[in-house]
Amino acid sequence: MENLEKVELIREKCNVSYEEARDALEACDYDVLDAIVMLERAAEKTARFVEAVPIEDEAEYESIPDPETGPAETAGSTSRFGAAWKRFCTRSKELCNFGMETNFIAERNGEYVFELPLLLVIIGLLLWGASLWLLVIGLFLGFRYRIEGRGKVVDGVNDAMGKVADAAESVKQTVA
Repeated sequence: MENLEKVELIREKCNVSYEEARDALEACDYDVLDAIVMLERAAEKTARFVEAVPIEDEAEYESIPDPETGPAETAGSTSRFGAAWKRFCTRSKELCNFGMETNFIAERNGEYVFELPLLLVIIGLLLWGASLWLLVIGLFLGFRYRIEGRGKVVDGVNDAMGKVADAAESVKQTVA
């Protein structure tokens, strides 16, 4: 079987472009079965990533025309990459909104000390390593942290942070 026939077969079986089929075939040393499996795995990973966070309005995405029935790009349609990029940006926006709507709250001796959007706390932890140490030192100084916002994740995180605060308190009492 010639390379063009192999590319045609992969393109038909996996519903990909000629370029994607050729690249997969080259990456798999022209083994058709390996190329199809590679493309299927890539599609599964993309689907899992894209579906990780639900979109509120799925109707805003336009369908991609079938290459066999119409042109790859028409006015009002997007490429496969463009549609995936749009979904990625929408999900990123939703995650950022979730991070800004969810608050990280610090309390000491039952009194409110400060409150920050969770997104800012996460960015601070990622960009400035000392912020993690400050949170740990705060636990030994009697601070308790909690998160307020929407979702089941918040409850599980609050339970875990309560256990960590209790453990820090028991360590403090053991040392003292």
